[in-house]
Amino acid sequence: MDGAAFAYLNVIPSALIVVDRSLSVMFINQAAEMLFDVSLPQARGRPLSLMPAFDEELCGFCERVFVSSEEISLFEQALRLPMDYRTVTMHLTPVIADAAHSKDFSAHQLVITIEKSDGLDRLSGNVWKQEATRAAGVMAAMLAHEVKNPLSGIRGAAQLLRDEVSSEHQALTELICMETDRIRDLLNQVEIFAGDTVIQRQPVNIHEVLQYVISIAQTGFARHVTFKERYDPSLPDVSAHRDLLVQMFLNLVKNSAEALVGNPDAIITLSTSYRSGYRIRPKHAHEAVALPVMVTVQDNGPGIPEDVREHLFEPFVSSKEDGRGLGLSVVAKIASDLGIVVELDKDFELGTRFIVWLAVSA
Repeated sequence: MDGAAFAYLNVIPSALIVVDRSLSVMFINQAAEMLFDVSLPQARGRPLSLMPAFDEELCGFCERVFVSSEEISLFEQALRLPMDYRTVTMHLTPVIADAAHSKDFSAHQLVITIEKSDGLDRLSGNVWKQEATRAAGVMAAMLAHEVKNPLSGIRGAAQLLRDEVSSEHQALTELICMETDRIRDLLNQVEIFAGDTVIQRQPVNIHEVLQYVISIAQTGFARHVTFKERYDPSLPDVSAHRDLLVQMFLNLVKNSAEALVGNPDAIITLSTSYRSGYRIRPKHAHEAVALPVMVTVQDNGPGIPEDVREHLFEPFVSSKEDGRGLGLSVVAKIASDLGIVVELDKDFELGTRFIVWLAVSA
């Protein structure tokens, strides 16, 4: 990275630090000077470990980038400054030698980008959002008992129909029974949304969850949609709660399906992949947690208006005329409780894309 590149980095609003293989500071931009209260001449040549907030763990992540040449992102990172405390997102990006002039494809410099965490996009740890969705959960708890009674009647009717309909329709009655059972279980656990109940995580096959979500969507609110699946079959199980994942992805898919009403070429694409560099530090946790499994829910709809994006996951906020604005707030609560990340991909311009980051089951 030459002087011209450093000059370009100086006008970027995010704080940037460039270090070499020995983790010595080569450059900090003006935003970093203001953040750390140190000038470029004072910082240049200083070991990164002597910069404010760069503890042993953070420096260890930087060393890992030089070894693996992978990009690492740390979400909800606690940045302890001399006179301040901030929650930030940090991206550790390797700079690879120019392949046209060198056969060395390893990283020779590292760019550290520090951005203010966007609590509306990075959904874990947002206290205000938890309180708002908890209020909705208290109301749901009051209605749970009344809902269970007609629910049991629906299931009983479906069981009676199963023996009366043709074999090709028996799968639909079975689906009704399975869904009523799932709703019953969700009602039994409704205190999760009203309080701070500890969620029992277990190994979950993410592809089974997504295929189940598609089967539900195609028989109901997404009949007008073509689904495309792009999965990495080698993915391990994720650490989560199956029914909560189903509920979360159903809400994301429903949000996309509603945006595609009237679109003659309505497409929702679900994809999975493994990205080893993504981590998050939950509140009160001592270590960052890896979230390497990436799931995207993408549609080719009109996208989300700019004025709604900043409040997208808040209760009662919707870009639809008849929308109640509860679906994505439930997504926010589930993500927060499971310790995972859901974000809106603001750079996606061909519709709307949500990205979900999950941990691997031990």
